[in-house]
Amino acid sequence: MPTVEEALYIKLEASDPTIAGALHNMLCEIHFTHLINTLQLTKPEVLVIGCTTYSKDITERIIEAKRHNYGAVYVCASQYTDGNKHEALVSGARDFFSYPISKLILQRALEDYLATRSVDPSKAVRPKVIAVMGARGGSGTTSVAVNLAACFAKEGKRVGLLDFSRPYGDVATFLNTPSKRDRRHAAKDLALMNASYIKSAMYHHSSGILALVAPEVTMGTGSVVPETVSAMLIAAADAFEIIVIDMGSRVDAALYRVMEMADDSLLVTMPTKPCMGSAQRFVQTITAGGFENFCKLSLVLTGCISGNTLSKFEIEKTIGVDCITCLPEDQKGTFIAINDGTPYCHLYPDSPLTSSLKELATILRQHECPEEIYDEDE
Repeated sequence: MPTVEEALYIKLEASDPTIAGALHNMLCEIHFTHLINTLQLTKPEVLVIGCTTYSKDITERIIEAKRHNYGAVYVCASQYTDGNKHEALVSGARDFFSYPISKLILQRALEDYLATRSVDPSKAVRPKVIAVMGARGGSGTTSVAVNLAACFAKEGKRVGLLDFSRPYGDVATFLNTPSKRDRRHAAKDLALMNASYIKSAMYHHSSGILALVAPEVTMGTGSVVPETVSAMLIAAADAFEIIVIDMGSRVDAALYRVMEMADDSLLVTMPTKPCMGSAQRFVQTITAGGFENFCKLSLVLTGCISGNTLSKFEIEKTIGVDCITCLPEDQKGTFIAINDGTPYCHLYPDSPLTSSLKELATILRQHECPEEIYDEDE
């Protein structure tokens, strides 16, 4: 009998509410299973797919899940053919069940997986999530986000760049992407949200970045709200090793949700008194809104030049946040890169600014906040 220490982290994907509810209740009643919720980016080990009618999309999802190292994929369908079942098993599904299914059958299948698991759950790797935000427009938020993503992609990482800037985002401009697909397409049906679904709405850039760009018109499902943010990040976590998010400069519920789910949040500002004042007010606002984990929040200074009368120490003291890096100024090169629709670090690979961006990527890849320790008397 599996022990608590052998708990299985499971992701459930089911578009039909009845099937989703039934499978959810069964999995919650099995003592050694742990369902991944909307705020967790812990890498699930097992995927359970529920559907009314089996389709080609399910086959593609099975293949995608196995490619991203799921230990097992189970399919539960109410309408299917023998050919569908064979296709699912050949594609990599561990087992195929007819719906409705009893909890006992599902539990025995999961116990069998535990007895023969080839995946070491202690080595499961969650993606690195980096949120980039600014206290005001024009401080370089999108430029930092795009070039960080490009640096990670250059290292061979699977990188997703999500443009959650409101009301309008500029990632599409910075990467010169066509506007055929954007985040509205990914948000059309959150019940279908998974790695394949979100990737189908993303633009494949020549740099290796997959970008989910902002819509030209922000209405309806294209808006960024906590529900869509959670669903998109959970789906992206299955597809990428690194997720970089451009949050723009708006403080709202979506920003708090992203900061809660991210490993690191970068507040981008410039070393001038007006920008410093805006950054200070930004920090005061999110603090008043309940944000507390300042280990996750760092300053990124852009447009740094020698001889600036504002010292790094003075800026840190005023804003109340530690500075992780000072990016040197290269206004001409930055403008050329933006207008060309190419990441700056690709156009100028040997520049001081590119070196600083690479160093920032290295720092972020290695940075981890200590786990919070609570007093037993609390």
